[in-house]
Amino acid sequence: MKELLKKLLAKALGPRRSRSLHALIRASAIQNQRPEVRQPEGGKIVVLAPHMDDEVLGCGGTIARHVQEGADVSVVFLTDGRYGGGAYAAPTEPERERRQLELVDIRKEEARRAGEILGVRNITFLDAEDGRLRNDPHVPARLRSILERDRPDVVYLPFFLESHVDHCATSDILIAATAGARDNFQCRGYEVWTPLFPNIVVEIDTTIELKKRALACYVSQLADIDYMHTGIGLNAYRSSAVGCKTARFVEAFFSLPLADYRRLHGVVSRYL
Repeated sequence: MKELLKKLLAKALGPRRSRSLHALIRASAIQNQRPEVRQPEGGKIVVLAPHMDDEVLGCGGTIARHVQEGADVSVVFLTDGRYGGGAYAAPTEPERERRQLELVDIRKEEARRAGEILGVRNITFLDAEDGRLRNDPHVPARLRSILERDRPDVVYLPFFLESHVDHCATSDILIAATAGARDNFQCRGYEVWTPLFPNIVVEIDTTIELKKRALACYVSQLADIDYMHTGIGLNAYRSSAVGCKTARFVEAFFSLPLADYRRLHGVVSRYL
């Protein structure tokens, strides 16, 4: 029966898509277990955010908890976020570019205010063009310099199965930036657009109000999509991972040491 099902899937989807589905089903089965409840630690933390607001949506409550434990948290924004608001479109090219650059400045200021609320120590903007992160050849080297400077114990980043192109590219950038290096930090993939199969979760009841205040700083983004509703809603849903008994709001992550994250990324990428 199993072999017949495989043949039917291969015929309906084609061999490549069939293998992708098989890999996803296997991953689902492996990760369909109750994740570990992790207590955020001190030390040095680097958060990679493709766009200004991803850091708050994906791990804002966890960032604040790390800071409360005495951690030094740095956030690296990879793109300039110029396409993050429909209100900034314009019919003519000069006006369109002017509005995009205006939005870049607005989003950076929003990010600074959000970072202050969460207790972020340092913010860096790498300014790759929004939507084209994977095409910027300079970002891996610039990120390499930051990692050499900060020597993080943990790096947060969007999990590589995120649906947004820049979110997926962030893992590619990290892997390129650490090629040949001896980094041994923990990679913790977070979710923004695409729910993942978490192996650890962090309870954020004590920092949920800080997360809300930080997210409220992104006025330019909330004007288009109610991220307060969707983002906090996801955190509420994730409380089911702890049985809704010890926390009402939870952030979920897929956590692996860098070497294992690199290996998993390589295996899965062959099917995508």
